[in-house]
Amino acid sequence: IASMYRDNPFHNFEHASHVSMNTNKLLKRVTIRDADNEDINDSDLHQYTYGITSDPLTQFTLVFCALVHDVDHAGVSNFQLIKEG
Repeated sequence: IASMYRDNPFHNFEHASHVSMNTNKLLKRVTIRDADNEDINDSDLHQYTYGITSDPLTQFTLVFCALVHDVDHAGVSNFQLIKEG
């Protein structure tokens, strides 16, 4: 995947790595019970988190999408791409 990223100032593999790590961190905050919610049962937690807590494939998919979201990004804005035709 890293080799599919272009060498540009922002939309590069380092950026994708940061987005992936932050996505994973956010998922952990959503899917782990905190001290205030220990009495929530699994069914309620599943509903509360839209099923993310009980579906590892969904969790993987979100992190993977974060990793590949800018693959082959040209490093210019959409406006610039339209202008160049």
